[in-house]
Amino acid sequence: MNYHNHKDNSKSFRALTGVSHEQFCALLPYFEAAHEDYLSEYEMTGERRSGKRRSPSIYKNSPLPSISDRLFFILVYLKNNPLQEYHAACFGMNQKHCNIFIHCLTKILRLSLKAKGLVPAETDKELAERLAELSKEGDKPVLLHDGTEREIPRPADRDMQKERYSGKKKRHTVKNAVIVTMACLVIFVSQTVSGKTHDKKMADTMYSFPVPCTLYQDTGYQGYEPEGVEIIQPVKKPKGKELSRQDKEYNKKVSAIRVRIEHVIGSAKVMRIVKDECRLRANNFVENIFSTCMALHNLRIKINPWNYHN
Repeated sequence: MNYHNHKDNSKSFRALTGVSHEQFCALLPYFEAAHEDYLSEYEMTGERRSGKRRSPSIYKNSPLPSISDRLFFILVYLKNNPLQEYHAACFGMNQKHCNIFIHCLTKILRLSLKAKGLVPAETDKELAERLAELSKEGDKPVLLHDGTEREIPRPADRDMQKERYSGKKKRHTVKNAVIVTMACLVIFVSQTVSGKTHDKKMADTMYSFPVPCTLYQDTGYQGYEPEGVEIIQPVKKPKGKELSRQDKEYNKKVSAIRVRIEHVIGSAKVMRIVKDECRLRANNFVENIFSTCMALHNLRIKINPWNYHN
């Protein structure tokens, strides 16, 4: 399997990589620059090079002989989440080298997405900067936020088993909070926490809204009303009672807007590395990969925006 055998088949290419060839080509120059910069300072194994920085070179007998092959390799891995033995066989290498390439090229991919301005904010300070930029554009920002869980292997440590077990999903998971704009661009992804952490607790402790904005949320955030923020959420059904017709109509309208964040999360989980159980543990892979997949979603949206009638 290689890039040149699939680049002319748009359907196959998107199924294998999760991006269109147009989106791939838009990212490639940034990936090439990040590849040059990273490997001039670090070895493929992640160890810092001794001595002076030098321009890296790709050996002629490398199983990934070009930059486009390397970007194709890592996108195929993230899209399909295969066993490393299988992925190695597809690209003509052994499992050990496949593992080295996966960890190295994932770092380079993230650097390239960051250089293109697609990686979401990950701290409250970075979020404040993004919100300040949105406020300068004119109207009060309209945002949506929600939490999403991802499955992980059952931890070996008994205490960690209890910590990572989600009663909602009935399996071991981790969770991230996500904030998106009405244009479905992801502007914030929280740090990764245990799957049983409540959405409202994440909102209270991990991010804030220092500028006036309108925020859509679901009923899981009941009681979350930060100062200066207009909250719009569905009316919660009273215990033992039914919602009125007006409340149902209102909820329907709110849901028609709030569904955008569900579509965004679904778009990120096109990359099966964050949809299925992620087996990699080294280099904080589980903690960092969700933000990278959200950045890939931003790449797709920037080039091919979604249109909503409402």
